[in-house]
Amino acid sequence: MWLGLVLPCTCGPQVLARPGWAGSGVTVETWWQRAVFYCLDPATFQDSNGDGRGDLGGVAQRMDYLQSLGVDAIILAPAASSPQLSPADMSDGFDDLERQASLHHVRVLVALDVSYLQPNSGGNGLLAAARSWLTQGAAGFFLESSLLSDPQFSADLLHQLRSLTSAFPGDRVLLSAAPPPENAALEPELRREVQLIATPLLAGGDTPPTAATLRSQASESINAAPSISSSRSRHVLSGLPLLAAARNLNVPNDQERGLLQRDLAVLMLASRSAVLLGYGEELGLDPAAGNAPLMQWTPSNRTIPPAKPPEIPTDFDAIEYKAYTPYIAPLPRSLNPPPPQLPAAFVSEKPDPLTLPGFSSVSPDASLSGVAAPNGATANVVTEDAEPDSLLNLYRHLIQLHHQDPTLYDGAQLFLDHDADDVLVWIRRPTPGARISTTVLAVCNLADHNLHLDLNGELRTLRAPSGDLRTLATGSPVPFQDSEDIVLPAGGAFLGEFSR
Repeated sequence: MWLGLVLPCTCGPQVLARPGWAGSGVTVETWWQRAVFYCLDPATFQDSNGDGRGDLGGVAQRMDYLQSLGVDAIILAPAASSPQLSPADMSDGFDDLERQASLHHVRVLVALDVSYLQPNSGGNGLLAAARSWLTQGAAGFFLESSLLSDPQFSADLLHQLRSLTSAFPGDRVLLSAAPPPENAALEPELRREVQLIATPLLAGGDTPPTAATLRSQASESINAAPSISSSRSRHVLSGLPLLAAARNLNVPNDQERGLLQRDLAVLMLASRSAVLLGYGEELGLDPAAGNAPLMQWTPSNRTIPPAKPPEIPTDFDAIEYKAYTPYIAPLPRSLNPPPPQLPAAFVSEKPDPLTLPGFSSVSPDASLSGVAAPNGATANVVTEDAEPDSLLNLYRHLIQLHHQDPTLYDGAQLFLDHDADDVLVWIRRPTPGARISTTVLAVCNLADHNLHLDLNGELRTLRAPSGDLRTLATGSPVPFQDSEDIVLPAGGAFLGEFSR
């Protein structure tokens, strides 16, 4: 699909083909078609040098976490509080980040916004910056909506960016936000030039989503995805607005808001689409005062510097010598038994959160908005990592299924109409001829009451399997499920496959 030019070795190792990339003979799909993208603001993600602001070195330090989460690529998207990401200013930091990302099998994309447009240079300044990022090894770009405000200018810029990324090897990708409603005329050009268009599941407002609105949004995006051989753009379900939108929604309490976040996680990651996540979304972080919070690593989010070793005296004349104490050998072990050991219940292998690195070793820079998340004491990586049923571990499990389950990865998707019950139901069917795949059923109960649902009649009409379901993932504890009687609590979600 791509026309690659021979470039000097300034390109980082992450852009070189490895098993699984298009052209290797392993798959006919390119890496981004079912990818999970993770958008983060370096200034609020991790501080590596103790100045109270996050930086690219901090992102590189957290690559183990990003790999454990299972994301395919990160997007460096500075918020308004962050310094502008400049290839010239951060070449050293980006080189190290790109190197660490390659070692962890994670690609790095850069967000481009209107701040890259230099005065009196049209799009030349942005294109020059884009070329510099690509030369350093960036795997592609995310185009912010601010670049799509002028349809005529944006159409020409999109064409030049696509030509530029196509000239570099390694399947570089253009991922774009959806155009503003007032610039809907740009959408045909956008579909022609970019490979992925982000479609937010929640557009904000103060009304909780219903099964009807989510089904309409998700089915439109997923059904718009072309076949693998098509050159048209594909859609990506975006969770970027989830933090702010879920906080502002008129949801009665934190528990129901948490269940809604689990439902949306199942909807995104059990769908036939690429997925765009916002940092902290996997923890359920609440934004502070409407602003993006710092990434929450530990309850205190502070790195405690290690204790300094005792200083060795250099003035030997000042050393005070004490009286000599002769060595006395201990009694035999039989006469001095060791103290009894504590029962196993009292022995904990969990690390002390105070000994683990947080966002910074100092107070966060005052210029960062939304410094602390209100629920950061419980919604943090250390706490949720130790809880099997936490939102973080649900995201990890769903991302793994999104990548590895054959039906979820490449099967057809069909939404069933249960809008009247405020229940979102869809099935994923294996591709024709698949021998090891099974049909998967997903149900999200958005209603405020418990659910009993009989799907056998609809499944028979669709000639789909029915009967016992093996649980793949749940948003909340659920009993054993059968398609004749799906049982879910209010706000509950279930993902299961039919027995062979």
